[in-house]
Amino acid sequence: MLSIGAQAEQRYFVQNQQENDTLKFMTEYRQFAKYVSSCKTLTKQTADSLMARQDELMHWYRKIKPQLNDNQVEEYNRLKGRYTKKILEYRGNRLEDGIGATGDSIAKAAGRAGKAIGGFFKGIFEK
Repeated sequence: MLSIGAQAEQRYFVQNQQENDTLKFMTEYRQFAKYVSSCKTLTKQTADSLMARQDELMHWYRKIKPQLNDNQVEEYNRLKGRYTKKILEYRGNRLEDGIGATGDSIAKAAGRAGKAIGGFFKGIFEK
């Protein structure tokens, strides 16, 4: 059994270690969010890399969350919101590009179909 002094010392060590872990996590997440915010546009490769890093940080967050104070949890969620906003912009742009390309394909196909139908009827009614 540990003496009262040794128990206090052990609690102090554990508390200090937890504070260091939370500070390290918050520093890492701040840097991540700052980098994400600084990206003007995202390429697929960059977005994939950011999503993988976010997954790593999310696993770390789940482990460390009980040690975070209320202000740290609030800051984490605010920073995560910045990341989410950037990724949603990226996904929206990709979807918009895809819809535009699909619309162009449909227009071309409709134009070709119109020409084919028009040519068919001209052929029927031509002398």
